[in-house]
Amino acid sequence: MTESTATDRSCFWASVQQELDALPLAFERTKQAPLLKGIDCFTISFQSLGNETIYGHLLLPEQAADCPIVIDFLGYMNHVQEPFQFAHWLLIGCGCLVIDNRGQGGRTQDQVPYETTQHEAPFGRGILKKEDFYMKRLVADSLRTLEVLQQIPEIDPQRIILRGGSQGGGIALLVNALTNVPIFATFADVPSHSNLVHRIEQKTGSYQVIQEYIEQFPETRETIYQVMSYFDLKYFAHQITGPVYTSVGSADPICPMEDFFVSYKKIPGPKELRIYLNKGHGGGEAKQIRREMQQITKLLKGNE
Repeated sequence: MTESTATDRSCFWASVQQELDALPLAFERTKQAPLLKGIDCFTISFQSLGNETIYGHLLLPEQAADCPIVIDFLGYMNHVQEPFQFAHWLLIGCGCLVIDNRGQGGRTQDQVPYETTQHEAPFGRGILKKEDFYMKRLVADSLRTLEVLQQIPEIDPQRIILRGGSQGGGIALLVNALTNVPIFATFADVPSHSNLVHRIEQKTGSYQVIQEYIEQFPETRETIYQVMSYFDLKYFAHQITGPVYTSVGSADPICPMEDFFVSYKKIPGPKELRIYLNKGHGGGEAKQIRREMQQITKLLKGNE
């Protein structure tokens, strides 16, 4: 397989950032009815690639000032149903920003046509060209959230925390690797987007649809594998900065821990990996969320 070079990948993501820079952010926030006592809730929207409007929620403590914030990236085909889902971050003194991933069942659509492949499943879209692949849009939208934070005066830009599970865990790590914005800490639970050729060949999780396409059109295999190299966490993990806290399930059939290990070992800074033995894709579930809350609390106290 002919892989992309580090220079190729760097140039590609620099070009994506240039595309974003050329677009007006068009950020809007609208205050909603009180969620809980002491919590302000806002709906937000902003523009991203293809002039798609990205929708989400912002939760802040009342009268927040210099507030740390958690950007919580959602798992595959999950979407914001109630802002209350994210109120636990307010319990530890953080705000929370969360967006619906485009074209994954929430309010954010994926309306710009693809040049190469169309598919009902997002990860089957645009797989024959790196500029066309769905992941370009998904990661770009997530990178754009860091620009959104610059428009929120209540938050502390030195205490930005990235967090996600499954798809969102992989996105949190990729965003860390690709941004120049200082990241205070990153939390990735059962993360995806690592060791992608193996993920495709083993038909695990959202990458199964790509192997199904290759089986139908075997002449596309090498092209697709090269496209995937622009989005595979294992090629970007060495760029991750700040403390990183991760977890996996030893029996996870969706995002196998063996595939994440390939990227984890390349993360250069302070890092921690918790293995939930005999657990599947749920990993530590609520126990892991509580653990993340405790770790963030400890980090924030050490920063005071």
